[in-house]
Amino acid sequence: MKTKTGMGPGNHGGMHMKSAGIFIFLLLFVFCLTSEAEGQTLYEYKDKSGAVVITDRPPDKRIKGVRKYDYTPQEPQPSPAPGAGMEEKGLREPPRGPQAAPASSQEEMERQRREELMRYEAEERRKRDAAARRLEEEAMKPMPYSRENVRRQTELLERAQRIRSGQEPLPAARE
Repeated sequence: MKTKTGMGPGNHGGMHMKSAGIFIFLLLFVFCLTSEAEGQTLYEYKDKSGAVVITDRPPDKRIKGVRKYDYTPQEPQPSPAPGAGMEEKGLREPPRGPQAAPASSQEEMERQRREELMRYEAEERRKRDAAARRLEEEAMKPMPYSRENVRRQTELLERAQRIRSGQEPLPAARE
């Protein structure tokens, strides 16, 4: 006697369903383990309105300026002295003193600080020179000769010199 597929005493359909269910369960279990171990990729970009968007889903290929960050979780470090305060909240205060950072990073930080200071001083000189030049140009404009105009021109030139040397603050920017 012939039986239809899926029915009858000789059918093993229920067994296939169980093994498929176990297979899917194992597959999900392995997926969960690997996704936790690998970490996560985050994407940052600006949308049409200019708002910053951070997501774990890759954005559309047409979006430009997408930054990709790979995040891998680190094993939690046991705190050296458990107690109240910042450590209780999971925060740690950065170390201070000579042991705070290795010498090479301290040298690098000092070099970066010097470079930043040089850039700041160069920008300040440029602003002072520009302000002094504007005052000198104003002083050199042709004017009818009078004691008042000569005095005003002299004051403008002296002020330009004081601004350039740093003895006087920069004038307020005109809008």
